[in-house]
Amino acid sequence: MKKNILTEEYNENGVFFRQIRSFVCRQGRITQSQLNAIEKHWSLIGIDFQLTPLNLKSIFSNYNNPIILEIGFGSGQSLVETAKNFPDKNFLGIEVYKSGIGSCLNFAYSSKIQNLKIINHDAIEVINTMILNRTLSKIQIFFPDPWNKKRHHKRRLLKCSFLKIISKKLIISGILHIATDSEEYALYILNEIKDVQEYKNLSKKHLFVERPTSRIITRFERKAFLQGNKIFDLMFQIKE
Repeated sequence: MKKNILTEEYNENGVFFRQIRSFVCRQGRITQSQLNAIEKHWSLIGIDFQLTPLNLKSIFSNYNNPIILEIGFGSGQSLVETAKNFPDKNFLGIEVYKSGIGSCLNFAYSSKIQNLKIINHDAIEVINTMILNRTLSKIQIFFPDPWNKKRHHKRRLLKCSFLKIISKKLIISGILHIATDSEEYALYILNEIKDVQEYKNLSKKHLFVERPTSRIITRFERKAFLQGNKIFDLMFQIKE
């Protein structure tokens, strides 16, 4: 695994500015098992960040199958299980935290799956530089950080600007699926996405959809249930 590259950004006058990120880089606790997994298994399904577009068809053995991108897969357990359940689809996961990368590699190796690749980097930079337009059949973003405090709303990933960017990466009739346990964030996303004309809300009431059975319930979601939090699934389709 190569050291992560951070792409530089400049304003219209050519002055460098620091990008506001949707995550906070913490040292965090990474287990020896996770470190060992990165050392041993990264070469099997890991893809290093690069500043040129990725040929998605070339990295999967069944290159004609639809490609599903998951942003922020956490421990990777649900992503691996979903990839196992749908061998006729290819999965690409992006996660910024190395503990999640190591955990996902352990799950993937023990499951011996062939239809999953992962990237350890900031999702916004990966999508801007590595993902070509109209290549993804689905993008799924499950339980992104809601950044509940008002002063932190600027860190939210699912702003109008980002929703516009990922709409271009989806094929026509492609799906964007979001799940969150924050009602305030769910309503915020609905408000942000209404200005992106490319999307059609698949909810008949233009709100939320029932949880698809294909979305595996994670430990995070079970914890949310125990705390009395309702889960909100949002699903949008790219218009023809």
